[in-house]
Amino acid sequence: MPQAFRIRDVVMNLLTLAAVLGLLYVLARLFSLEEIRAWIESAGMWAPLFLVVAKASTIVIAPIGGAPLYPVAGAVFGFWKALGLLMLGDAVGGTVAFYLSRFFGRSIAEKMMGKERGMLSHAIEIGGTPRGFLLTRLSFFALQEAAAYAAGLTRLKFLPFILIHMVVGLIPTTLMTALGTILTEDTGALVFGLILGGGAVVSAIAMLTFLTVIKKR
Repeated sequence: MPQAFRIRDVVMNLLTLAAVLGLLYVLARLFSLEEIRAWIESAGMWAPLFLVVAKASTIVIAPIGGAPLYPVAGAVFGFWKALGLLMLGDAVGGTVAFYLSRFFGRSIAEKMMGKERGMLSHAIEIGGTPRGFLLTRLSFFALQEAAAYAAGLTRLKFLPFILIHMVVGLIPTTLMTALGTILTEDTGALVFGLILGGGAVVSAIAMLTFLTVIKKR
């Protein structure tokens, strides 16, 4: 099985996300979320700036996992504000990764990718055209840093790169941000279950797409 989808890594990521969601649920019941949000507002531009930089860093520095950021941001900033800030972070991080590899070559991309650098060859082979990058971005939606660094090592132009990068990223970002918002609001279990189910379906489709592409190659 390709390195990105080792069972152990998938299980650990799911357990980490479950722990974060559980902690958010408990904190929302024990403390006043409105007070936390008021404190965030009082921080002015610094709290939103920190979120944007933190999200961008999860793409630029691949070993930093970004999954917990989505529900936490949804809980403390509210859904729409969190979604906008996270998408801005995705845009900044994707742009930096793209141009780092384009200007400094594969060595810097492999260094920033860490243990996930083995995925670069697959992404480079597939993603040299807008259509190819769309397939790569869908396949690597949980590893957007691999797709971004690989795109910079191809002849793909920046505009189609960033458009595809952002449009595909909107799906998981919306789902994960909604989880944090739902857990801290009086929302029914059915809605929460639908969000989780939707995320599982998207993940399964992406995994199958990636494995199919690798098999054909």
